Amino acid sequence: MTAPLADDRAYCRAVLPRVSRTFALNIRLLPGGLGEAVRTGYLLCRAADALEDSWPGSPAEISARFDLALAAMAGDAAAAEELARGAAALAAGRDDLELVASFPRVWRVWRALPQHDRTALAECVCTLAAGMSRYAARAAARPAGAPYLDSEAELHDYCWVVAGCVGVMLTRLFAARLAETDPARAARRLELAPAVGESLQLTNILLDWPADVRRGRCYVPATWLAERGLSPADLVGADRPGVRDLARRLESLARTALARVPDYVETLPAGALRIRLFCLWPARWALASLEHARRDPEFPWGPRRPRLPRARLWAAALSSLLAHRDGALRRLRGATAAI
Repeated sequence: MTAPLADDRAYCRAVLPRVSRTFALNIRLLPGGLGEAVRTGYLLCRAADALEDSWPGSPAEISARFDLALAAMAGDAAAAEELARGAAALAAGRDDLELVASFPRVWRVWRALPQHDRTALAECVCTLAAGMSRYAARAAARPAGAPYLDSEAELHDYCWVVAGCVGVMLTRLFAARLAETDPARAARRLELAPAVGESLQLTNILLDWPADVRRGRCYVPATWLAERGLSPADLVGADRPGVRDLARRLESLARTALARVPDYVETLPAGALRIRLFCLWPARWALASLEHARRDPEFPWGPRRPRLPRARLWAAALSSLLAHRDGALRRLRGATAAI
């Protein structure tokens, strides 16, 4: 390992807590090469998030930035450097854009991964970047305040391109480390993988509703709003008729997806405790966050996202030490019942 690569890996370890509140806790469960591959994949995806969420521009400018990211994931070092230079001018004080400004460092760590891991990450990031580019460029061409998504079908598609494909990436990384002897179980695990990502994305869309709508990003589908005679601006500021109903509808979708996480975990060997917990912790946190939000009398129209206290995060994580067993997984499945 050369000194520069060692420095790049150290950077990736150091920057993760700055761009993630909970994933930096979760990643500690994964050892060695698996942990490095997952951390690198997360940082690449987080950089793409910044292109969508934190770097506004015209449709052409947005598409061009994502094109650079896609070229970089095809192996183009010059594209990675160009993307970083563009972000550097805007990055001061912005952790997510500072990550983009340091994109070549993460890119070099990705390039040094084993071939299987490198391919799994590239496929995921390309799916994510291409999908984000499509939605972000379209939104930039629409009037300010227009819904980001048109229909429930688009909501599910968006969840696939920003999170479901991450579930597939993780499953492929796991498969390279598991001594799997049952091809049917491995196929079932891959089939369930998108739901694991979707469950967390739907939960975050609901919990981030107060902030997202106020910054002009409404993920509640336009068709849902039309059914209630509402505009995106109506979703915040006051407890208007229909707003809570839409929140419950979104929560129901999140809980339905979360109910599939135990099925996914059951396809992992019982001896793969760290991987099982890595998958269970976010699901536990999501469920606890949904319950916490339901107790907030001003959610979702109020001024802020309900934040699960750190003590509750760790309590949910500790409860998963037993929940990885199949009987407890069935009880977890029951806890996700739709409202």
